Amino acid sequence: MALSGTLKDFGIADILQLIGHQTKTGRLTLTSGDAAVEVFFVDGNVVFASEKERTSKNLLGNLLLRAEMLSPDQLDEALESQKRTLKRLGDVLVEMGAVTHLQLGQMMRLQTTETLYKLFSWKKGSYEFSQEDVDPSRSTFEPVRAESILLEGFRRMDEWPALKKKVPWLDATFEKSRELDTHDLPPLDEAKVDADSDDGGKPAERHKLVYRLAAGGKNVQQVVDASRLGEFEALKAANDLIEWGYLKLVAPPSGAAAVSHGIKTRGQELAQSGIFTRFLVGLACFAGILLLTRLFVPGLGAVRSETIAGRGEVRKLLAHDQLLRLESALELYNVEHGEYPPALEQLVEGQLVTAQDLRYPYRNGYFYRRTPQGFVLLPPLD
Repeated sequence: MALSGTLKDFGIADILQLIGHQTKTGRLTLTSGDAAVEVFFVDGNVVFASEKERTSKNLLGNLLLRAEMLSPDQLDEALESQKRTLKRLGDVLVEMGAVTHLQLGQMMRLQTTETLYKLFSWKKGSYEFSQEDVDPSRSTFEPVRAESILLEGFRRMDEWPALKKKVPWLDATFEKSRELDTHDLPPLDEAKVDADSDDGGKPAERHKLVYRLAAGGKNVQQVVDASRLGEFEALKAANDLIEWGYLKLVAPPSGAAAVSHGIKTRGQELAQSGIFTRFLVGLACFAGILLLTRLFVPGLGAVRSETIAGRGEVRKLLAHDQLLRLESALELYNVEHGEYPPALEQLVEGQLVTAQDLRYPYRNGYFYRRTPQGFVLLPPLD
């Protein structure tokens, strides 16, 4: 069966349904812009899916690391062994005893399904299916039926906008509003965190898992990673807990508070790595040079009173953080109103940002223009 075309004429759902109904074996390649995904089928069932240009964040090793199943040292050791043996990283980790076959299968299934569900948001692109032999052993989990991917994909597309509106920040944290007993929660590898189970409006194991992680001080992204539920299911469980009064969502800091928080968080990360020592040495050298410069050339480097924030690379770093916050606010506005705002001031009126956020760390405001495809947001000329 030769199958190729554009997603505008033949959508993701149609493709999966056709391959599933005809129980085909082969490889489906989908591309949209710079993104490319390969999905492998055996008898119409998905055995593996991967992004061709998978970002480092979504590589198996980093997924295991963020899920707290590996230590950084174990990952480094496994990557070195992989270079020498040319084995797959998963096989190396199992041989090392760093993870079990069950844990590896769990994470590879999550990696595959999360990749597949992203495809439902693709509105344009191309596809090509080629019939070819596929080695089932490359997968470490039970094949997933194409029909189940379809049903779950449609469910997520229906519920996702409302869910993101209620939990809009991945760097938000939680506060306990009410105690939830998690003493009967088994170890994560043994917990029955089936997302499709009917909880009857009461906390199920997945809710207790998310509650324990959230109450432990993790932010939303860390809860998603450590729960191993996937972004949608983890956010859905968190939203249930918020609605039931067990948790309260705490918005991330903004403006100067965000910078302070980011420096503190980054400092904690650096303190756990060898970079921190080198950073301190470099900082001491820089401080010495700066002191000598100010002693012998007092006018050099003087701070002008009208400057809002540091210039050069420092300002670019602050602006990058601020751009991300403004983009998040624009997306939230789009969810609420069905369109992007005609001007950034509408974000202030909607209490999504403050007036200071529209300029920080610059004197002039950010450049914003709504376009048919979305929006353009750029920092002012410095």
